[in-house]
Amino acid sequence: MKLLIDAGNSRTKWAWCPEQSSQSKALQINTLDNQDWFEGTAQAQALHAAIAKASQIYLSNVAGERWLQALPERDQRLRAIVATSLALGLQNGYSQPSQLGSDRWCSLLAVWRSEGQSALVVSAGTAMTMDALLVKQEVKQAQAMFAGGSIQPGLRLMWQSLQQGAAQLDYAYPDLDAGTEGFAQNSQHAMWVGCVQALAASVAAQYARLCQQLGHVPLLFMSGGDADLIARYLPHALSAQAIIVDNLVLKGLACLAECSDE
Repeated sequence: MKLLIDAGNSRTKWAWCPEQSSQSKALQINTLDNQDWFEGTAQAQALHAAIAKASQIYLSNVAGERWLQALPERDQRLRAIVATSLALGLQNGYSQPSQLGSDRWCSLLAVWRSEGQSALVVSAGTAMTMDALLVKQEVKQAQAMFAGGSIQPGLRLMWQSLQQGAAQLDYAYPDLDAGTEGFAQNSQHAMWVGCVQALAASVAAQYARLCQQLGHVPLLFMSGGDADLIARYLPHALSAQAIIVDNLVLKGLACLAECSDE
Protein backbone atom coordinates (compact mmCIF):
# COMPACT_ATOMS: atom_id res chain seq x y z
CA MET A 1 0.00 0.00 0.00
CA LYS A 2 1.13 3.53 -0.79
CA LEU A 3 1.23 6.00 2.08
CA LEU A 4 0.72 9.74 1.47
CA ILE A 5 2.15 12.23 3.99
CA ASP A 6 1.75 16.02 3.99
CA ALA A 7 4.12 17.50 6.59
CA GLY A 8 3.03 21.13 6.76
CA ASN A 9 4.34 24.06 8.76
CA SER A 10 2.16 23.30 11.79
CA ARG A 11 0.41 19.98 11.21
CA THR A 12 0.96 16.67 9.48
CA LYS A 13 -1.75 14.88 7.52
CA TRP A 14 -1.55 11.37 6.17
CA ALA A 15 -3.70 8.92 4.25
CA TRP A 16 -3.50 5.70 2.28
CA CYS A 17 -3.59 6.12 -1.49
CA PRO A 18 -6.89 4.63 -2.75
CA GLU A 19 -6.72 1.58 -4.96
CA GLN A 20 -8.86 3.45 -7.50
CA SER A 21 -8.53 7.02 -8.73
CA SER A 22 -8.32 9.61 -5.96
CA GLN A 23 -11.01 11.59 -7.76
CA SER A 24 -13.60 8.84 -7.35
CA LYS A 25 -12.85 7.86 -3.78
CA ALA A 26 -12.33 10.18 -0.82
CA LEU A 27 -9.09 10.00 1.09
CA GLN A 28 -9.37 8.90 4.71
CA ILE A 29 -7.43 11.68 6.44
CA ASN A 30 -5.48 11.43 9.69
CA THR A 31 -4.10 14.59 11.30
CA LEU A 32 -1.62 15.37 14.07
CA ASP A 33 0.21 18.46 15.26
CA ASN A 34 3.88 18.50 14.34
CA GLN A 35 4.71 18.82 18.03
CA ASP A 36 3.04 15.42 18.58
CA TRP A 37 5.25 13.99 15.86
CA PHE A 38 8.39 15.43 17.43
CA GLU A 39 7.42 14.13 20.88
CA GLY A 40 6.37 10.67 19.69
CA THR A 41 2.85 10.76 21.15
CA ALA A 42 0.19 8.13 20.53
CA GLN A 43 -0.90 9.97 17.37
CA ALA A 44 2.68 9.88 16.13
CA GLN A 45 2.89 6.17 16.85
CA ALA A 46 -0.11 5.57 14.58
CA LEU A 47 1.78 7.23 11.72
CA HIS A 48 4.93 5.26 12.57
CA ALA A 49 2.88 2.05 12.32
CA ALA A 50 1.55 3.11 8.92
CA ILE A 51 5.08 3.91 7.72
CA ALA A 52 6.25 0.45 8.78
CA LYS A 53 3.41 -1.16 6.82
CA ALA A 54 3.66 0.93 3.64
CA SER A 55 5.13 -0.43 0.42
CA GLN A 56 5.87 3.11 -0.80
CA ILE A 57 5.82 6.48 0.97
CA TYR A 58 5.09 9.76 -0.83
CA LEU A 59 6.09 12.73 1.32
CA SER A 60 5.59 16.46 0.88
CA ASN A 61 7.67 18.07 3.61
CA VAL A 62 7.78 21.80 4.31
CA ALA A 63 8.24 21.23 8.06
CA GLY A 64 12.00 20.96 7.66
CA GLU A 65 14.80 18.62 8.61
CA ARG A 66 13.52 18.15 12.16
CA TRP A 67 10.43 16.38 10.82
CA LEU A 68 12.62 14.01 8.79
CA GLN A 69 14.78 13.24 11.81
CA ALA A 70 11.76 11.73 13.56
CA LEU A 71 11.44 9.07 10.86
CA PRO A 72 12.57 5.64 12.08
CA GLU A 73 14.66 5.14 8.95
CA ARG A 74 15.05 6.40 5.43
CA ASP A 75 14.96 3.72 2.80
CA GLN A 76 14.08 3.16 -0.81
CA ARG A 77 10.36 3.21 -0.04
CA LEU A 78 10.48 6.95 0.70
CA ARG A 79 9.92 9.41 -2.11
CA ALA A 80 10.34 12.95 -0.80
CA ILE A 81 8.68 15.14 -3.43
CA VAL A 82 10.70 17.98 -4.92
CA ALA A 83 9.22 20.29 -7.54
CA THR A 84 10.65 19.58 -10.99
CA SER A 85 10.52 21.39 -14.31
CA LEU A 86 7.77 19.04 -15.54
CA ALA A 87 5.43 16.52 -13.89
CA LEU A 88 2.18 14.93 -15.07
CA GLY A 89 2.06 17.33 -18.00
CA LEU A 90 2.44 20.45 -15.82
CA GLN A 91 5.37 22.77 -16.54
CA ASN A 92 7.00 24.63 -13.67
CA GLY A 93 7.61 28.29 -14.51
CA TYR A 94 10.02 28.96 -11.65
CA SER A 95 13.54 29.90 -12.77
CA GLN A 96 14.76 27.35 -10.20
CA PRO A 97 11.99 24.70 -10.22
CA SER A 98 13.12 22.94 -7.02
CA GLN A 99 12.70 26.21 -5.09
CA LEU A 100 8.92 25.85 -5.34
CA GLY A 101 7.58 24.25 -2.16
CA SER A 102 6.44 20.65 -2.54
CA ASP A 103 3.09 21.56 -0.97
CA ARG A 104 2.40 24.20 -3.60
CA TRP A 105 3.55 21.88 -6.39
CA CYS A 106 1.31 19.05 -5.21
CA SER A 107 -1.68 21.38 -4.90
CA LEU A 108 -1.17 22.62 -8.45
CA LEU A 109 -0.88 19.06 -9.72
CA ALA A 110 -4.11 18.12 -7.95
CA VAL A 111 -6.08 20.98 -9.55
CA TRP A 112 -4.52 20.39 -12.98
CA ARG A 113 -5.31 16.68 -12.96
CA SER A 114 -8.83 17.07 -11.61
CA GLU A 115 -10.00 20.13 -13.56
CA GLY A 116 -7.74 20.66 -16.57
CA GLN A 117 -8.54 24.38 -16.48
CA SER A 118 -6.78 27.61 -15.58
CA ALA A 119 -7.08 28.48 -11.90
CA LEU A 120 -5.77 30.54 -9.03
CA VAL A 121 -4.82 28.04 -6.33
CA VAL A 122 -4.85 29.55 -2.83
CA SER A 123 -3.59 27.83 0.31
CA ALA A 124 -4.51 29.70 3.50
CA GLY A 125 -2.58 28.23 6.40
CA THR A 126 0.43 29.39 8.44
CA ALA A 127 1.40 31.28 5.31
CA MET A 128 -0.95 32.13 2.47
CA THR A 129 0.25 31.17 -0.99
CA MET A 130 -1.43 32.00 -4.29
CA ASP A 131 -0.35 30.22 -7.45
CA ALA A 132 -1.39 30.75 -11.06
CA LEU A 133 -2.19 27.67 -13.13
CA LEU A 134 -2.42 28.48 -16.84
CA VAL A 135 -4.01 25.95 -19.16
CA LYS A 136 -4.02 26.46 -22.91
CA GLN A 137 -6.29 24.23 -24.96
CA GLU A 138 -4.38 22.93 -27.97
CA VAL A 139 -5.73 20.82 -30.85
CA LYS A 140 -4.33 17.53 -29.56
CA GLN A 141 -4.05 18.17 -25.82
CA ALA A 142 -4.07 20.90 -23.19
CA GLN A 143 -0.81 22.60 -22.21
CA ALA A 144 -0.48 23.49 -18.53
CA MET A 145 1.99 25.77 -16.78
CA PHE A 146 2.56 27.09 -13.29
CA ALA A 147 3.13 30.76 -14.13
CA GLY A 148 4.21 31.98 -10.70
CA GLY A 149 2.66 33.04 -7.44
CA SER A 150 3.00 34.84 -4.13
CA ILE A 151 3.65 34.10 -0.45
CA GLN A 152 2.53 36.19 2.50
CA PRO A 153 1.89 35.72 6.22
CA GLY A 154 -1.27 33.84 7.09
CA LEU A 155 -3.95 35.13 9.44
CA ARG A 156 -2.33 34.09 12.72
CA LEU A 157 1.12 35.26 11.64
CA MET A 158 -0.32 38.68 10.76
CA TRP A 159 -2.00 38.80 14.16
CA GLN A 160 1.20 37.81 15.95
CA SER A 161 3.23 40.44 14.11
CA LEU A 162 0.88 43.14 15.42
CA GLN A 163 1.01 41.66 18.92
CA GLN A 164 4.80 41.61 18.96
CA GLY A 165 5.45 44.84 17.09
CA ALA A 166 2.94 47.17 18.76
CA ALA A 167 2.97 47.40 22.57
CA GLN A 168 -0.66 48.48 22.85
CA LEU A 169 -2.03 45.75 20.58
CA ASP A 170 -1.33 42.71 22.74
CA TYR A 171 -4.81 41.24 22.36
CA ALA A 172 -5.66 37.54 22.37
CA TYR A 173 -6.50 35.96 19.04
CA PRO A 174 -10.33 35.76 18.86
CA ASP A 175 -11.89 32.31 19.18
CA LEU A 176 -14.70 33.11 16.75
CA ASP A 177 -15.18 35.16 13.61
CA ALA A 178 -15.43 38.72 14.89
CA GLY A 179 -17.49 39.81 11.89
CA THR A 180 -17.07 42.81 9.61
CA GLU A 181 -20.41 44.57 9.80
CA GLY A 182 -19.60 48.27 9.84
CA PHE A 183 -16.38 49.71 11.23
CA ALA A 184 -14.59 48.04 14.13
CA GLN A 185 -15.36 49.70 17.46
CA ASN A 186 -12.57 48.18 19.56
CA SER A 187 -8.90 47.52 18.88
CA GLN A 188 -9.13 43.71 18.95
CA HIS A 189 -11.87 43.81 16.32
CA ALA A 190 -9.91 46.38 14.31
CA MET A 191 -6.91 44.04 14.23
CA TRP A 192 -9.14 41.19 13.09
CA VAL A 193 -10.76 43.21 10.29
CA GLY A 194 -7.40 44.53 9.13
CA CYS A 195 -5.79 41.09 8.95
CA VAL A 196 -8.69 39.28 7.27
CA GLN A 197 -9.42 42.05 4.79
CA ALA A 198 -5.73 42.26 3.84
CA LEU A 199 -5.72 38.56 2.95
CA ALA A 200 -9.03 38.75 1.09
CA ALA A 201 -7.87 41.80 -0.85
CA SER A 202 -4.69 39.96 -1.86
CA VAL A 203 -6.73 37.06 -3.24
CA ALA A 204 -9.00 39.43 -5.16
CA ALA A 205 -6.01 41.30 -6.61
CA GLN A 206 -4.20 38.15 -7.74
CA TYR A 207 -7.40 36.77 -9.23
CA ALA A 208 -7.97 40.00 -11.18
CA ARG A 209 -4.37 39.86 -12.41
CA LEU A 210 -4.84 36.29 -13.64
CA CYS A 211 -8.13 37.19 -15.36
CA GLN A 212 -6.39 40.02 -17.18
CA GLN A 213 -3.53 37.78 -18.29
CA LEU A 214 -5.84 35.01 -19.51
CA GLY A 215 -8.56 37.12 -21.07
CA HIS A 216 -11.22 34.89 -19.49
CA VAL A 217 -12.46 33.85 -16.05
CA PRO A 218 -10.38 31.13 -14.33
CA LEU A 219 -11.36 28.90 -11.45
CA LEU A 220 -10.60 29.89 -7.87
CA PHE A 221 -9.52 27.02 -5.60
CA MET A 222 -8.98 27.65 -1.90
CA SER A 223 -7.65 25.22 0.69
CA GLY A 224 -6.13 25.36 4.16
CA GLY A 225 -7.47 26.03 7.63
CA ASP A 226 -8.50 29.65 6.95
CA ALA A 227 -9.79 29.16 3.39
CA ASP A 228 -13.48 29.18 4.25
CA LEU A 229 -13.10 32.26 6.46
CA ILE A 230 -11.16 34.29 3.89
CA ALA A 231 -13.57 33.27 1.12
CA ARG A 232 -16.43 34.86 3.09
CA TYR A 233 -14.59 38.19 3.08
CA LEU A 234 -14.03 38.25 -0.68
CA PRO A 235 -16.18 40.51 -2.89
CA HIS A 236 -19.57 38.84 -3.23
CA ALA A 237 -19.25 37.66 -6.85
CA LEU A 238 -15.79 36.20 -6.23
CA SER A 239 -16.82 34.62 -2.93
CA ALA A 240 -19.69 32.86 -4.68
CA GLN A 241 -17.40 31.18 -7.18
CA ALA A 242 -14.64 30.15 -4.74
CA ILE A 243 -14.21 26.36 -4.60
CA ILE A 244 -13.19 25.27 -1.11
CA VAL A 245 -11.27 22.00 -1.24
CA ASP A 246 -9.59 20.19 1.64
CA ASN A 247 -6.31 18.30 1.44
CA LEU A 248 -5.09 19.40 -1.98
CA VAL A 249 -1.53 18.41 -1.10
CA LEU A 250 -2.53 14.83 -0.32
CA LYS A 251 -4.59 14.71 -3.51
CA GLY A 252 -1.59 15.84 -5.51
CA LEU A 253 0.54 13.18 -3.84
CA ALA A 254 -2.13 10.63 -4.78
CA CYS A 255 -1.88 11.74 -8.42
CA LEU A 256 1.89 11.19 -8.36
CA ALA A 257 1.52 7.83 -6.63
CA GLU A 258 -1.11 6.61 -9.08
CA CYS A 259 0.88 7.70 -12.12
CA SER A 260 4.01 5.93 -10.87
CA ASP A 261 2.31 2.68 -11.93
CA GLU A 262 1.65 3.83 -15.48
